[in-house]
Amino acid sequence: MREPVLDGVGTAVSTQVGVRIAGRGGQGVMLAGLLVAQSAIDDGLEVVQTQSYGPEARLGAAKSDVILSPEAIAYPEISSPDVFMCLSHDAFTAYSRDVTAATLLIVDSRAAAGLGVGEALLVPMIDTARDCGSPIAANIVGLGFLLAVTRVVSERSLRRALSARARPESLDTNMRALDAGLALAAEMGVQPGQLSPAGR
Repeated sequence: MREPVLDGVGTAVSTQVGVRIAGRGGQGVMLAGLLVAQSAIDDGLEVVQTQSYGPEARLGAAKSDVILSPEAIAYPEISSPDVFMCLSHDAFTAYSRDVTAATLLIVDSRAAAGLGVGEALLVPMIDTARDCGSPIAANIVGLGFLLAVTRVVSERSLRRALSARARPESLDTNMRALDAGLALAAEMGVQPGQLSPAGR
């Protein structure tokens, strides 16, 4: 993870954070990226959000990249993600080439089989979403976990974005999934981290 730029007395004055979310088409990767982007805007940050599909729109690999910064973003692409959350084996293979040792990896525990992901946080996102009543809410479980370990956006803004974008009939399930993701970090003993763009 990139460290903030510090002034002479050790105060963060500038930084930006690149978040990559990847999975199969149909796993809500684009929605997850939009939720992070909307939350960051609500938090008063500058945001660039891009997305990419593999050749098969439904089941092929897909990714959403979000750059968050307290200042103008000069370059709209992530050269190396600070955070990479991945929901599928194929997507990890497709979109992890520019991951470095400094990247925080959050990978679904089932998807990680055979990947050799090293220091990744292996999180049962899909299984937990199923327990919440909807396996397709794994993206929201993942966002809850990501929020708990990075604080890259505020919980208030993420809940507001989710309320605005989720279908009314699925909102309760999605909120349970978000809560479950937050709880997973505590259950796994992961210390709350800080990867917030400076100035938030």
